[in-house]
Amino acid sequence: MSQWYCTVRAFLELLYFASGIAIAIAAFLGLRQLKVGLEQVAISKEVARINAKRESVRYADEQCRYFAEKVVPAQTKMGVEYTQARLTFLNILPPDNQGPRQFLVQNGEVVLPRGYDVTLLDREWLKIAEPMITYLNAIESFAIPFAEGVANEDIGYRETARPFCQGMQSVLPAIFQLRRTQQGRYESAIKLYTTWSSRLAAEVVAPMVGILGNIVDAGRGRIPPIEPRF
Repeated sequence: MSQWYCTVRAFLELLYFASGIAIAIAAFLGLRQLKVGLEQVAISKEVARINAKRESVRYADEQCRYFAEKVVPAQTKMGVEYTQARLTFLNILPPDNQGPRQFLVQNGEVVLPRGYDVTLLDREWLKIAEPMITYLNAIESFAIPFAEGVANEDIGYRETARPFCQGMQSVLPAIFQLRRTQQGRYESAIKLYTTWSSRLAAEVVAPMVGILGNIVDAGRGRIPPIEPRF
């Protein structure tokens, strides 16, 4: 009986130590597999990031081409019809020459300049509504991917920011009219215009800030007095 007990005990102890080794091996293999899995996830994320960036650049290129092929012709057509119809509601200089001289965008809303004649806008709007809306629809389609971060905004800004903002500034009265009559909001165009016009303004101011900084530094300059030597 004692011999049987010793044999069983030795066998169980062997199983215990063997199970410990098996657990250690399993843990090692599990950690190794986890590491491989994490590396694969990291690689997949990096590949996805690179692909997303590539698609963003490609989309930006397509939108810049769309701007040249669709937005500019629509703007030209609208401008020709506006001139031929002898309209004036886009003339944003107030009659009394006081206050802001252009429509502004504040908190996403188009703000009238002081003294602007809204009744003139009402009288003339229908004469240009169709080509104006065609142009605004084109510029909204252009703006959406950039405003939503789908297309590479830096590329779009570099290639189209100035003509885009100039065009938007000129037609803010039309967007004001469409919002006022609840016919359209053009949120993406306004969002992109706000962003890009601020960047353009900052680029204009930046050299002057640098010059002022140099002037301030120059004003701080002093020639130290000669110290007496004994």
